[in-house]
Amino acid sequence: PRARAAVASLTPGVSAPWIAQAASKGTRVFGDVGWDDTGAWDLAALPDLRYCEAFLPNAEEAMRYTGADCPRAAAHALTEHVPLAVVTLGADGAYAVDRRTGETAEVPAIEVEALDPTGAGDVFVAGFVTGTLADWPLADRLAFAGLTAALSVQEFGGSLSAPGWSEIAAWWRRVQSVEGQDPAALRRYGFLAGLVSEELVRPWPLRRAVPTIGFRRSA
Repeated sequence: PRARAAVASLTPGVSAPWIAQAASKGTRVFGDVGWDDTGAWDLAALPDLRYCEAFLPNAEEAMRYTGADCPRAAAHALTEHVPLAVVTLGADGAYAVDRRTGETAEVPAIEVEALDPTGAGDVFVAGFVTGTLADWPLADRLAFAGLTAALSVQEFGGSLSAPGWSEIAAWWRRVQSVEGQDPAALRRYGFLAGLVSEELVRPWPLRRAVPTIGFRRSA
């Protein structure tokens, strides 16, 4: 079906016809990738990358695919193959390069107590897609993606842990009230003030739906 954006999981040596079809109809394709079990780490083995607007590997994947010795250099090298490269840096945040504008951005990670990392990478991509469709500045997109991923790892489960606007609003209100916050760090997320309203704010911490299968022992 027609869509403004799509996320494609690229597999070495495999071409998915729907990706080219979607791109030809104006869908903005965001590609991610998993570990290359073949060990080749050859970008030519990702034929659908040429249809992607953005490529979002982690630091290790980016360096292996490009042969670069640091994630930031890898991001720049990736822009020879895709307009926008976003490299996640784990606890160090994320770094992005937009070949079309020459813009670069780096945003540190938010320190949280992680309970379950399941799906955090997918949530990061979804947050970045959201900001891209809204035409936010590159740094704001990275910050928003990192925030949504940070909120997700504080809950159990995959899709159930993905935050909604109410969770984002509650975090933004709560973090401003914590003493000792770095003013510069708060300003980095100041764009949220224009996105969330007081009507969305709920008490913190929030009660979330959690998966129960697997937490019970058999009789």
